[in-house]
Amino acid sequence: MTRTMTVDLGNELRNYVESLVRSGDYRSNSEVLRESLRLLREKQAESKLEQLRHLIDEGEASGKPETWDAHDFLKKMKKKSHVK
Repeated sequence: MTRTMTVDLGNELRNYVESLVRSGDYRSNSEVLRESLRLLREKQAESKLEQLRHLIDEGEASGKPETWDAHDFLKKMKKKSHVK
C-alpha cells in the first residue's frame, strides 16, 4: 500500500534532489529519497555490525572466562551489605 508523505527538505536539499532527477540518474524525487533512505539503512546496519565486531574482539581479548556462581555472588553481596 502506497502512502503519501509530505516532507520539508529545505531549499538546499530540494534543489539537490531536483538536480539529480534532471541529470537523468533518477526518474523522480521519490526515487531519490527512497534510494537515500535505503543507503542510510545500510549504513546504520553496517555501523551496528561494526559495534558488535568490536565488542566480540574486546571480549575475546579480555582473557579466559571464569566460572561464576550466582548463589555465591549473592552470599558475598549480602555479607558486604551487613558489614557497612
